[in-house]
Amino acid sequence: MSTDVPAGRFPVRLEGVTKRFRQGETVVEAIRDVSLLIAAGEFVAVMGASGSGKSTLLHVMAGLAPPDEGRVLIDGADLSSMSDGELTRFRRRKIGLVFQAFNLIPSLTADDNITLPILAGGHNDRSGARVQRLLDRLGLVPRRHHRPDALSGGEQQRVAIARALVNDPALVLADEPTGSLDSVSGQQICRLLRELCEAERRTIVVVTHEPAVAAWAQRVVVMKDGCILTQFGTGEFKDAQTLAAHYQDVVNVAGPETLATPCIP
Repeated sequence: MSTDVPAGRFPVRLEGVTKRFRQGETVVEAIRDVSLLIAAGEFVAVMGASGSGKSTLLHVMAGLAPPDEGRVLIDGADLSSMSDGELTRFRRRKIGLVFQAFNLIPSLTADDNITLPILAGGHNDRSGARVQRLLDRLGLVPRRHHRPDALSGGEQQRVAIARALVNDPALVLADEPTGSLDSVSGQQICRLLRELCEAERRTIVVVTHEPAVAAWAQRVVVMKDGCILTQFGTGEFKDAQTLAAHYQDVVNVAGPETLATPCIP
């Protein structure tokens, strides 16, 4: 396993990454020559229309889809140098994943769903301080013994976030985390992610097509046709509506330009 890039300031580093898929006789480049740095403790939103490559980019960052070209380094480790078993163990320790559909196990309580990654790692700490702190932090103590079907959508997503955080990962990746929620619950989840970033220096990447979600991030990376079109900080926009207008202006400009350095507000 390679660790030739220091984790330090940039726990996420993509270098000239291309990912192809075959559709019948056609080969499609889902992402094309993407380079990107994400700083420690940064909250980044990746925006783009359906088919822009944003979800593929997240899957490549998570080690769920290996790149055909280029390198992906997470917390200093080159994912392409790992065997399947090493990659599974690395992902369990270093990457927290949050999905639109929550992906909770229906037969388990909130407490057990959160604890599951600890058990999967071979540990037997079912009532450890980490789980208790997450339950407190995310307001889940009164709901800890409820199964998913007894929880609201927002509560289920908070359980999913707690599960993603329980092994103290270097990186949290969220794929459309508000897509199955109403607008109020969605904004609560966005606020929670921003608070986790600011209070705990979590490095968070959220894939979304919603300006109201992207506005909570510190930086927006815009994708189109498999490339990074541009990047911009969110601090200059007074609300989600002005960010949305800027986003529309950006995606209507021809000629993608891949940026290799972070734009940190």
